Amino acid sequence: MISSEQVGKRIARLRKEKHMSQEQLAEQLNVSAQAVSKWETGKSLPETSSLPLLSSLLGHSIDSILLPQKLVVLSAVYTDGQAAYDVTHFVNQLIVGNRLNLVVNKLTFPESIKSDRLKLLLLKYETPSGVYATYVFNDDLLTIDLHSTGYASSPSELDIVFAAYGNEQANRNVLNKIKHYEFFQWKQLTASHKLFPSLIDNNGNDYLLLLYLNEEGIHAVSCAEGEQIHYTPDRTRLFRTESPHEHCIVEGVGRLGFGRGMDCSWAGALLLSLTARGVDTTYEQIMGVSGACWRIAFTAMWDYSSTDALVAYNYSDPAFNAYGLTAIWANNLNPEERRLEKHNILESIRNHQLPIAINLRVAPEWGVITGYLDAGGTLLCRSYFDDETFEKLRNDPEFLEYMKVSKGYLNVDNWPYMLVRIGNQENIPSALDNLYASFRIRVDSMNTAGNGDYSLGYRAFEVWQDGLLDDAWYKNASDKDFARRLGVNHFCMMGLTDARRSAAAYLQESLPLLGNRPGYTALSELAELYAQIAALLAGYYNCMTDPASVKSDISRQLWTREQREQQAKLLQTVAALELRGEALAQAVLQH
Repeated sequence: MISSEQVGKRIARLRKEKHMSQEQLAEQLNVSAQAVSKWETGKSLPETSSLPLLSSLLGHSIDSILLPQKLVVLSAVYTDGQAAYDVTHFVNQLIVGNRLNLVVNKLTFPESIKSDRLKLLLLKYETPSGVYATYVFNDDLLTIDLHSTGYASSPSELDIVFAAYGNEQANRNVLNKIKHYEFFQWKQLTASHKLFPSLIDNNGNDYLLLLYLNEEGIHAVSCAEGEQIHYTPDRTRLFRTESPHEHCIVEGVGRLGFGRGMDCSWAGALLLSLTARGVDTTYEQIMGVSGACWRIAFTAMWDYSSTDALVAYNYSDPAFNAYGLTAIWANNLNPEERRLEKHNILESIRNHQLPIAINLRVAPEWGVITGYLDAGGTLLCRSYFDDETFEKLRNDPEFLEYMKVSKGYLNVDNWPYMLVRIGNQENIPSALDNLYASFRIRVDSMNTAGNGDYSLGYRAFEVWQDGLLDDAWYKNASDKDFARRLGVNHFCMMGLTDARRSAAAYLQESLPLLGNRPGYTALSELAELYAQIAALLAGYYNCMTDPASVKSDISRQLWTREQREQQAKLLQTVAALELRGEALAQAVLQH
């Protein structure tokens, strides 16, 4: 039988748990405040039509309101001290015969918390003997019945009942230290190894977790190492101050994209990273000192990856050596290694040492990580595929609002399978030493047979020409395969044209380095030679139709046998000029 008095008491209790006045509840239910008052004093029951919304607002089922059990969970919050989910309604459904048995873990609740912090369930419940609070950590059993007496509310200053320092994998109880520090009436506590020594076997992040009681119930608050937890002036609540580590965005990092004069995505990403930290350099210099400006790679499988600067030869180490930098690689990490590496990435960003990585968005090209939000929960970046997104969403109000938060950067979508963090700059070689190193790379890379399925240097020219002249393949290929090969060809021509343009610019810029030395004549001739190669390639490439702008079913019309033969002759001519360039490069090295 429904007791209007018990129903009224239950509504009043649950309303107060939600910190609502009678007037506020009445407004949301579209009833009068007097009606709510009558419910709570037991003079009347809510109308049937009001019950579904009342149930939703109070977070309890209709049965729990109309047929209240002697044991009721007033509030249940699953939390790690930062993120929190209200699971009151869910937990109440597990009460059977005025008894609650619950094992807490990541599979228990509809919502999960993805962090390495300690996770727990905070509970406030009512029995005939009073209102109590308790807590239970992940993987522990919670049992409550009518005889359970947990923590009573604290009507004056807050009472810290548990404290831990560490993380979900390794932590220690530091409640005694907290009680000691309370003697000094500090206004805040700093999560540091000085106040809370870390466990020697803890290789992860450290967090300070505090559980405390006040007159409202039990609460949890957590902060990361270096952050602070503050007391309110009346010392009845604790709150975490937002750390400068919560969000960190390096503003003003330029855009990436093909057709912007930096068609080698690795060199483009590295340029943005270096300029963000104040290194005075250019894309052409990076291509030059790394040796990537001499690069040509090709695979008989005809794959877009042929243009990846590092797929077949190590141009990366020479680049970092040329700028006096150390590179820390993090490739093909497992989930645990990723979690630890994330900490290093955030630290690098805070130092304006932006990591570069491949496959951040859309497809496997290089980009640069420019910042983070939500304490690293969201990474931001520049990639070679941003323009399409910006164009597609340029009139989307929600997107434009988010751009204000992210400072114009897009989110990282994928964990990269190759990532480079760049250390401090020291022992920078001279520009002349870098020029000589670049020439040695040129001679070596052009005469290296290849790496795996990829041919390099002069051999790459031959493989590419053979593929262009394989008439049987083009005759028998499906439209889909034909269109794909056309796309790869266009992409590879773009990469080769960009590389040789960069070589010509780098050589021209390097002329003053030799002064009147005997090698100056050879260097000057080499600069003119690569200007000629760059002009030949650009003249052909600029007349090519971009396959992305047309339908694949007309690919055969765009790429005729005559055109392929013409391109093969061009590559043969360029390869011959490259041989002349090698002799000149050797001449410079000899002087």
